[in-house]
Amino acid sequence: MPKRPLTRRDFIGQASCAAVGSLGLLSTLLNLRMANSAVAQTLPGGEDYRALVCLFFAGGMDSYNLLVPAAATQHAVYTTTRGGIYDAVTNEDGLALPRASLLPLAAAASDPFAFGVHPRAGDHAGTPGIQSLYNAGNLAFLANVGTLVEPTTKAAYSASLAKLPRSLYSHSDQVKQWHTSVATDVRRVGWAGLAADLLHAGNAPDARVSMNISLSGQNLWQTGRSVFNYTISSTGSTLPHDYASPYAAPVVGATSSTALRQAARTAAVESLMQQQHQHLLDQTYAQHTRDSIEGAAAFRDAFEESLVTTLFPGDANYPYPAGLTATTDPARNLSQQLKAVVRTIKMRQQLGLRRQTFFVSYGGWDHHDEVILSMDTMIDVVNRALASYWQALGEIGLQEQVTLYTASDFARTLTSNGAGSDHAWGGNAFVLGGAVQGGRVYGEYPDLALNGPRVVTSRGITLPGLAVEEYFAELALWLGVQRHQLADVLPRIGEFYSPGATPPVGFMRL
Repeated sequence: MPKRPLTRRDFIGQASCAAVGSLGLLSTLLNLRMANSAVAQTLPGGEDYRALVCLFFAGGMDSYNLLVPAAATQHAVYTTTRGGIYDAVTNEDGLALPRASLLPLAAAASDPFAFGVHPRAGDHAGTPGIQSLYNAGNLAFLANVGTLVEPTTKAAYSASLAKLPRSLYSHSDQVKQWHTSVATDVRRVGWAGLAADLLHAGNAPDARVSMNISLSGQNLWQTGRSVFNYTISSTGSTLPHDYASPYAAPVVGATSSTALRQAARTAAVESLMQQQHQHLLDQTYAQHTRDSIEGAAAFRDAFEESLVTTLFPGDANYPYPAGLTATTDPARNLSQQLKAVVRTIKMRQQLGLRRQTFFVSYGGWDHHDEVILSMDTMIDVVNRALASYWQALGEIGLQEQVTLYTASDFARTLTSNGAGSDHAWGGNAFVLGGAVQGGRVYGEYPDLALNGPRVVTSRGITLPGLAVEEYFAELALWLGVQRHQLADVLPRIGEFYSPGATPPVGFMRL
């Protein structure tokens, strides 16, 4: 049956729907202009640049198999608690890694004993991985960090006297608490967003792009009261679907129906932006929409010209491990996101930004089974992605100005559930950057015996010794938040740290 011709009524209806449908697509773009409403200027004069990258391990990483005791006595305790050394034939329920397989970390004077890292955290094709970055002083670990309401002891926990985080073992609740730093209630703003509320005005007055850029969609961490995140993909920014702006590439091989649909949507959006609206809100929205689309186009043009020669997984000539290619390498997605971070940082001056944050999420860590085999693959993904990322930062000369830190919902039980590990509490994280005082394990790595002073259940759940507030306060100070402003960014910091000359933890060069 032939299609009915498009009537004037049909066109108006399609255009109206297109305009409404564009609202969601344009909401992220509007954040570019809304971000400039930040009211505080806290940055010192000059042209210094700093960027903070959050690499979030969604699902809850079994991080006691990332940073592992390597000393004989402590490794024996670890092995016993974890149900013995994993063996696919004789002990497939064991969660411990063999001591001989660990990659040794250089000893520091503050170490209570020797440490090692997962065997897949080494160099790749001559590019330094996690082990070498630590040994070179560019990477530090933080031991047994987690969400807390107040400093807590095992005795208080056991007597039910301790105030505990809301919904302690819930994925969604713990993710929110890691994003906001607040373990007592539900919040709609994240700590990086609140930091941006203070810092964004220190960027260029005509900056079109929010200082908070996400490679993993909308997130709570970068949501402030005035500043929100601007979402891009590993290939840069995108314009509204089927909107043929002067900046949009022509539709290749477009059919008449495609062209007709694009024309209707374009006309609707152009009508919205070009009219002189009677109501101030309508007029402001139209102007912001136009500015935002132009900003997105400018971002895309700059991104296309911002290239690095460092090879990442997913690139054609990358030195792939045996059996992997650009299309089959599981590291390609995370790696290309980190590559986009570097390319965006490289064009910081074109964007008019002196401070930036980036959010990258890598999921799949909820290993209720197959911990050993799954982590073999996933640690390798993280390690090779970070190796290329660090090399690319060196290529653009900004290793000292960019700090990457890791976070996760929670760690996992030290004991096996018969196939894997379950939701737990305190875990290990790491920080990478030229401003990091690396080559050290900060915090107190717990005794992993089931009767240890910070192991609070028979399943092997560790009570955090370091609060996320302390972890984040150090990062916020490095980014440019002033000590007297910490409570504006981390509302409960006073429970764990009193701002003064001594840093919260000590892992950053402040």
